Amino acid sequence: MTRIHMTRGIALLALALASLAEPAQAQQTIWRGRSGGYDVAWTDRDISARRASDGVVVFSARRITDAEWTQMQRDHDDEVPVKEYERKYRLLSVVGTVLSLEEATYCDCGGVHPILWTRFVSYDVARGTAARPHAVAATDLVPEADLLRALTADRLIRQAMDSANVRRFATLRALTAGLEQTPIQPPGEQCTYGVGEAFPSSFAVHHVEYGRVALRFSLGRWVEVCRGKMIQVGVLVPPRARLLPDVNAAAARRAGYLMKDLRAIAGQRQAVFNYRPRARR
Repeated sequence: MTRIHMTRGIALLALALASLAEPAQAQQTIWRGRSGGYDVAWTDRDISARRASDGVVVFSARRITDAEWTQMQRDHDDEVPVKEYERKYRLLSVVGTVLSLEEATYCDCGGVHPILWTRFVSYDVARGTAARPHAVAATDLVPEADLLRALTADRLIRQAMDSANVRRFATLRALTAGLEQTPIQPPGEQCTYGVGEAFPSSFAVHHVEYGRVALRFSLGRWVEVCRGKMIQVGVLVPPRARLLPDVNAAAARRAGYLMKDLRAIAGQRQAVFNYRPRARR
């Protein structure tokens, strides 16, 4: 074989190997593990969970967002068209069958300026499907009375209660409904925040401290000028007894992980989905 043919053969082999490597490089894995009998995968293209027993997908952040975009296209308004829709996800914690995510949404919905909001949301993959995910309330993980005691002792929640002239709440649902229309302004900040209607499921598990779990709740921006901003409320609550093994396994990163380890696991990486309408003929 001549030198020219050898060089050409090497070049063709290199191209073939590069083409084989492209699919693997196209989707980067950020974290993968097993928790609560489910295989959970976080890539730059999706956050998903499959039943370990049969491999059936029971949760997919991409499918959730695809469905939202499809619905937006059905509701299309020619006078005020949606120009761009983007969703970014980070997997904050994995405890047993509960996945907690940070969800950041951008929409150029045809208004004066784009809309941007950020929130936490938790799902129980054992109780939902990929088509209909089950948003789980924090009271499924911790006793409601203990959670209410901790939340109403928090200075920001207490500030909202004082503004609403409320002394106590009997349930987390009542707290959400009672404070939903009350803006919260942290000391030294110009922006105000609020308890949204999804507050019961707007949490992640941060760490374990002396047998109690630290939950972080998200409070979204109250006014549009502060779009995209979010603050957190943190409380310490004893977990339900059935949850303790899952919490300890996640804290040790034997099965899942907690929010305290998010930076070490993922840095600033996230799953990103971007949508633009197809050109209409």
